[in-house]
Amino acid sequence: MDFEEASTGRRIALTARFLLELALLAGVGVLAGRLAPAGTVWLFVIGAVLAVGTVWVLLLSPKAPYDIGETARFLVELLLFAGVGIGLFAVGLGVAAVIGFAVWAGHRIALLVLR
Repeated sequence: MDFEEASTGRRIALTARFLLELALLAGVGVLAGRLAPAGTVWLFVIGAVLAVGTVWVLLLSPKAPYDIGETARFLVELLLFAGVGIGLFAVGLGVAAVIGFAVWAGHRIALLVLR
């Protein structure tokens, strides 16, 4: 189903999904910046964001070239969001980690309801 054909609720959920994807990339960038050795911060940030973005495009995007099945897609997405959440929590950004993961989980539930 295309975005234009979706119900209003589904459109809101899909827009939220896009914003969550951007938040995931921002979270990865912040985490990489916190963990990078001095002098290599930008290299780590760019590399981490590109790596996660590449995984998302290849496996999770609506037009992903590799179909890994719905269960595997969910598990990869869970791994990315939980991994970033755990990492952010570990570097002292617990509130952001918990909020981000909770919003993602709520969003997944909303997508199931709005199918």
